[in-house]
Amino acid sequence: MSSLELANYVGASALLLLLGSTAQAQAATPPVGQPLFGEWDRLNSTGSPPAVSEHEVMHFGVEGNTWVGRYDKHPEPALGFANPPEGRYGVFIGADATGFVCQPAFPFYPCQNVVEVVEGTTRYYPPHQPPFDVRQQTIVVRDENGQEVMWQYWISPGNFACPWYRTFDEALAANPFPTHGDCVFPVTTHDQREQPSVRGTPSPGVH
Repeated sequence: MSSLELANYVGASALLLLLGSTAQAQAATPPVGQPLFGEWDRLNSTGSPPAVSEHEVMHFGVEGNTWVGRYDKHPEPALGFANPPEGRYGVFIGADATGFVCQPAFPFYPCQNVVEVVEGTTRYYPPHQPPFDVRQQTIVVRDENGQEVMWQYWISPGNFACPWYRTFDEALAANPFPTHGDCVFPVTTHDQREQPSVRGTPSPGVH
């Protein structure tokens, strides 16, 4: 990690404090033109029983041109999830994407309902292991009924994309038990990486 990137991570810690408590972030209204802002929830299950399922949470905030996010996990003992959950957390630093490519593997292809794309790096801190970095895009899609889904695209390492929802209730409704795998893998193939990708026509507001 470069000194500039390290400085960004140090600055991110201060910016995360501005997000306030979880309750404040839940109540926050996304600024106009910035639908990524606020809390997103995911049921990480992929067909597993509740005992090894997880309630993942991302909180996003923005200051100037810099987006920052915090990743962690919430306990759900009433659903039979592990309590406490595995202690991995993460910090995201990014900015509006300038070269978004609408991949044919995306479930929302050809991307006419994409309203915001932010690209950056998440540094994950797994317990008792060294941290690692993942280059990611967070892609907000809004359907004709106004419902928003955030697809988190792990570009490298990873090459997969998974859906996140505005509330955990929405995440449970979208993938009730017994769950199914709801991530897309792989997003790109070797042949696609060697050839120009198909570009979509995102809605206004996508950079």
